[in-house]
Amino acid sequence: MHSDALSRNSALQASTNTSSTSLDSLFSHLGSLPTISSTPVETAPIDSELNLSHVSELIQRKIQSKTVVILVGLPASGKSSVCKQMMDFLTKNGYKSLIYNAGNIRRAIVREFSDSEFFNPANVEASRQREQFARMCMDNMLEDFKENRINVGFLDATNTTVERRRKMVDLAHNAGIELSNIFILDVSCTDEKLAGYNVTSKAFNADYLGCDVTQSICDFKRRSEHYFKVYEPLLEEELESYENVSYLRIHNGGKEHVVKEVVHGDAASMAIISFVSNYYKLYGEKYHNAVDSFYESANFAQH
Repeated sequence: MHSDALSRNSALQASTNTSSTSLDSLFSHLGSLPTISSTPVETAPIDSELNLSHVSELIQRKIQSKTVVILVGLPASGKSSVCKQMMDFLTKNGYKSLIYNAGNIRRAIVREFSDSEFFNPANVEASRQREQFARMCMDNMLEDFKENRINVGFLDATNTTVERRRKMVDLAHNAGIELSNIFILDVSCTDEKLAGYNVTSKAFNADYLGCDVTQSICDFKRRSEHYFKVYEPLLEEELESYENVSYLRIHNGGKEHVVKEVVHGDAASMAIISFVSNYYKLYGEKYHNAVDSFYESANFAQH
């Protein structure tokens, strides 16, 4: 199957919530108001041409805006959830965005069940394939930028090594596209309660459909251990080595966040920064409440 088609099939579309408000109440009492007479005041004509030109320029800026977001995070860190939430946030703010998920590409190509051994760094062939899947995601994203299909593209993969991250950044820089910004979004989780909740939810994802829940959780934990063996945290030295790359971080479901080295401040970039800065209020608090409820229910069931 062609990689572009795979990306189209696997890309997650966000829906926009719309609402309408009746204006009847604004006019309900106009009939009872006294009539006021006044002498007409001469005003300057509106410069329609100037206004239309300004509006057209703003529209063109939005259409031409192209921002890459490279996710970084260990399995069960919450990065895919954050990715979907950000896409939904940007869609509501008028931006076209898509998620390019390496796992979806893998599942479409590798039809048989990929257990934890597929993610073992000692499995040379599987490691080569995982790099290929990430490359396919990035190529599909850049093609969509060239065709003006999107404003923001998310590379949703672990990207846990310096080598992988550098390859993805280089691909973006060398694509011949005028990018507004490249963000590295580092999603991390060190809270044991949050991590346990996230791992449990992974037993119901696409990799484990029809599998025993307990066995699925055990297999996913082994997968996470494989990733942890090769995990290289993104340090200041690495970030400084990149050209025109901005850094964002969401830690422990929004309890902490970092916005650093913002290269360009166009409207889409400001929307992304607003999302990160307000993540806990927008999504994190609800997430933490769900985690607390999960553990309270589990404790109740044990008694």
